[in-house]
Amino acid sequence: MSSVFHAVALAALTIACCAAQSAEHAESAFAKLQPELDRAQAQWEKSPEARAAPVDWTITRGLVVQRRLTGGNRFNGKRVVDVDLEHEENVRFGIHDNFSISAWILPIEPTGAIVARGKDVPQAEGYGLYLEAGKVQVNLVRRWPDDAIRVETERAIELNQWHNVTMTYDGSGAAAGIRICLNGQAQKLRVNLDHLHDSFETKEPLWIGGGSGPESHFRGQIRGVRIYRAVLTSDEVAVIATETPVSTIAEIPAEKRTPGESQKIRRYFLERAAPEDIREAWQRVVETRSR
Repeated sequence: MSSVFHAVALAALTIACCAAQSAEHAESAFAKLQPELDRAQAQWEKSPEARAAPVDWTITRGLVVQRRLTGGNRFNGKRVVDVDLEHEENVRFGIHDNFSISAWILPIEPTGAIVARGKDVPQAEGYGLYLEAGKVQVNLVRRWPDDAIRVETERAIELNQWHNVTMTYDGSGAAAGIRICLNGQAQKLRVNLDHLHDSFETKEPLWIGGGSGPESHFRGQIRGVRIYRAVLTSDEVAVIATETPVSTIAEIPAEKRTPGESQKIRRYFLERAAPEDIREAWQRVVETRSR
């Protein structure tokens, strides 16, 4: 038995070492292309192609649900959206799944469900992104309160203003695996519960503006809801929180761009417009970072 265990452990260590070497090689190869990348992007930004970039482009790695809600984004505490899912298994997340949820919100009340999956009752089994007393909160619940995780931001957000809120979860089963970002910036979190033992996977509906009972329905506006089957990186979160279109960023001098704008136009160029050798090198980096 000990020899079998040793062989399995050795194989796992070998795989981990190979993966680390592969990631290091991909990052090194891409870094060597930086001067060429900078020159190519600067030239492209002056082209008609840059001015024709899609207005609504954003991060698509791992994207499984997108609801823009333009023209129908007002929530009065009674209205909720039961998201019609063609493939509900894409958002049937559990304890070991990586996922991220992002939305633009303009709250007029400090408490309300933003995006949640589960029965529309308080403390239901499932997962969700909420406002609670103005603080952005994430719940992962198998059974409340002894089999659940709850974390929230230390500071409350301002009402009657637009904010981008994004959460990520790394499948670790621990509160430390959750990150909450506000307008592209990671926030300090308070851990209220950290006792998740079993999976919170559910086949119940996916809600926008609801999912925790009528008393917690959202009041205000919600738009740009996106759910990813991936842990978004800090750079990706910054891109999602940047509404300036790529075509507009191209007209802004590089030294006057915000960090989010710089990240957004760079990411678009890498995915859509860079020379083939640079795109391929970048794709290898993305693949190794996603493992």
